[in-house]
Amino acid sequence: MTKTYPIGETKQACLITWLSCMDLKGNPYTKVSVDKTRELLAKKHNKPIERRWCFQCTSDLIDAGLITRQPRHPRMSDGTIRQISSMIAFTLKGVNYLISKGVEKAILIRKQILAWMKNKDKRFPTGKEFKEKDMRNIIKINSEELKLLASRVFTPI
Repeated sequence: MTKTYPIGETKQACLITWLSCMDLKGNPYTKVSVDKTRELLAKKHNKPIERRWCFQCTSDLIDAGLITRQPRHPRMSDGTIRQISSMIAFTLKGVNYLISKGVEKAILIRKQILAWMKNKDKRFPTGKEFKEKDMRNIIKINSEELKLLASRVFTPI
């Protein structure tokens, strides 16, 4: 049984904030951080919230099927992994919800989503691009580890 979460004023303000941060001619998602979201909510919607509540609102909106989130963890040149702000994209259900609330900008996002669903929009990495990029990174890391291991094995004592 799935839980249903009421979409209150703060969650609606989060949706509108993320929508306003989207580039309508560019990528169909936003990479706005949690801190920037909180700052915009306080400034534009007069809704100062804590980080924990921002994360909870995001989780509830994902569970409600209104948005999707893609976490990003790039590998640095020294091999460490760094967490950066997630990509947040609206679902068709989320955009239709905003349109029902009178948000006109959501109509443009719906057109983008429908174009993407018809495969007319070639932006955003496809599965093939992800696989090739990941494989190149894995091969590079494994090659470096293999060289290090070989240097230890073949070093005379």
